Amino acid sequence: MDIVQIDLQQLRIKHIFFKTRVRAILYGGTYDASLFSPQSPVDIWFSTTGSQRYAGSAEVMKLSRLHQSLVFSGRTLYRQYIAGNIEQAHDEMKNIDSLSEQFLALLSQMEQGTKA
Repeated sequence: MDIVQIDLQQLRIKHIFFKTRVRAILYGGTYDASLFSPQSPVDIWFSTTGSQRYAGSAEVMKLSRLHQSLVFSGRTLYRQYIAGNIEQAHDEMKNIDSLSEQFLALLSQMEQGTKA
């Protein structure tokens, strides 16, 4: 496994962790503000590894934008949940699932490109 594949695998793991923590909010998990901040594991990956090794990569920039959309949706989900709008929070989770599928598909596409 080369460094690019390791980097992308780390990003995948951090993304799945993010999504899992957001989903946990719907089931009574605690809200972790750092998950939605520049100190989150995914944001740190983009500001370090992503910006150092993949500066100018269109795919990494798109992944970063998708992640920012996920953060926005996660905050929206939390606000809906604490306001007692559980159905709307679940609807927002569907949006997060859709964005996550796009994120993971692009990540897989990048991984395939490194193997070719």
